[in-house]
Amino acid sequence: MKRLLLALCAIASLDIVAAQQVYRTEFSVFDLREAALKNDHSQTERYIRFAPKSFEAVGKVEVVGEKIELPTAWSDYNVYLHIQNTIKAYDLVVNEQLVASVEDSYTPADFLLSPYLRQGSNEILLLLRRSEVIELNAGAQSNLVEQFRGSYLFAQHRKHIYDYDARIVPSKNGKELMLELDVVVRNDFNFEEMVQVGYDIYSPDNKLIDYAVREFTVAGRSVDTLHIRTSLGEEMRNLWSTTNPKLYRLTLYTKRDGKPREYIVFRLGAGSSTFADGKILRNGKPLAIKTARYNARTTYAEALSEIKALRAKGINTLLPDNPQPEWFYDICDSVGMYVIERANINPVEESENRKIGGTPSNNPQLVGEYLARVKAMYYRTRNHTCIIAYALGGDKAGNGYNMYKAYQWLKGVEKERAVICTSADGEWNSDIQIDN
Repeated sequence: MKRLLLALCAIASLDIVAAQQVYRTEFSVFDLREAALKNDHSQTERYIRFAPKSFEAVGKVEVVGEKIELPTAWSDYNVYLHIQNTIKAYDLVVNEQLVASVEDSYTPADFLLSPYLRQGSNEILLLLRRSEVIELNAGAQSNLVEQFRGSYLFAQHRKHIYDYDARIVPSKNGKELMLELDVVVRNDFNFEEMVQVGYDIYSPDNKLIDYAVREFTVAGRSVDTLHIRTSLGEEMRNLWSTTNPKLYRLTLYTKRDGKPREYIVFRLGAGSSTFADGKILRNGKPLAIKTARYNARTTYAEALSEIKALRAKGINTLLPDNPQPEWFYDICDSVGMYVIERANINPVEESENRKIGGTPSNNPQLVGEYLARVKAMYYRTRNHTCIIAYALGGDKAGNGYNMYKAYQWLKGVEKERAVICTSADGEWNSDIQIDN
């Protein structure tokens, strides 16, 4: 009871909450290249699985959490918490300080915890509760996985790769492939710092194509972007498609004291997804899309088997109800399954009611929640090749002010792939229409 009261008091005492949710590509870092290739964190020093235990409940609020011992060696690092499969909406409280309140229980989320942590023992709590916008989940399938499965903490040095955006595209002459890589670097020290960013890229047949280490200066307490454009000299036959799902392997790292640190490994296909004349294009050619509604509700192995079975039936595009686990997109990249990614905006009541507040999608008081869900959807998986378009919500999500704003925001950051509002009904805020 005392723990819950303290947490609730921390929430009630704050008039303005500093947003510490992080919108970026979903990744963690590894100490060793070999471990990164195997996705094995057993030898990563600053990685802890987050498995909260139930502490107490008062009314409809359940407090779960975990005490984490942070060694002194973590003091020069930024600590991030990745949470997924919460089942319910939640308030994140660290050492009796509110970090964030999250209404969307379906979309995995990342948080910067460093401002709230101290050396030694730290208490991380989740106050699980009913969402204040429960209607936005009404049309989505619930998950069947174990609660909090896939949640973890990890730390990055205060000079670190904060995000990245990678593409492999044909050159202007159309004869070779080019790597377009933007690496966002964060410097949380007070003064200007020189940062060394390294990368290497391997072909689908595991041959080293290119590698380099680039140096640039980042001002104190800021982020900056390193832009890399280089020819890979590869043939156009390696363009990724559903019938040719060849993947390149890109490794990013930083160098400190002359040694590579914090490896990030990502696989991506060559080419681009665009739209024209009401059709989705892959590498400039219209796609004949055959869709199926699908959510990865169990394990990697079962999802892999199910997705391969759908491919065998001629299905080439999946329509999830909401953002999926990271490994779902890895599967689709590797087997050649297209995905139309959807934000977790799934109201079903009054979807045709265009009065202000008639449908949640036309309730301006909810515009912040709509934008948060679209941002979380977009940034965490934008580097996956399988994603050929983005949907602002479910089939009966309705349309209105919130969908207009969500469409405008997403079009501002996504320049090539189509943005779809399935309930637009001929209005301007949908690039194409799809059969569901």
